[in-house]
Amino acid sequence: MRKSYKIASLAAAGMLMFPAALTSPASAATTTSAGSASMMALTLTGGGCEALARRFLCQVAFSGAVAPVSIRWFLDGNRVPSFDDRTFVGIGCQPPFRYDIRSVISDATGASVEFRTLATCRSGNP
Repeated sequence: MRKSYKIASLAAAGMLMFPAALTSPASAATTTSAGSASMMALTLTGGGCEALARRFLCQVAFSGAVAPVSIRWFLDGNRVPSFDDRTFVGIGCQPPFRYDIRSVISDATGASVEFRTLATCRSGNP
């Protein structure tokens, strides 16, 4: 028989975050729901592109998303469907041109965050 302890651990975490919730049952429901709503906000926690010889290695990181999550990549304003739903991509480029690289991350609640950078392609010659 399979048991799930996730609900109990979430309730315990809420009580540890809000000690006042232990004193009255009415305030427990109010403070716990407000705390969980703020913890579930979609946030961009990191992102960047490293320029290598004729290639960019780009990565995005996020937290607080509600599944399902979609990640869309754009290169110079054009969507690149082959990169969809990936947090790490390798993008080929032609030196010495400059590229506008953008990633839009959205979740089931309709929240979205964007990573954007302008990067110049390197030739690989010293």
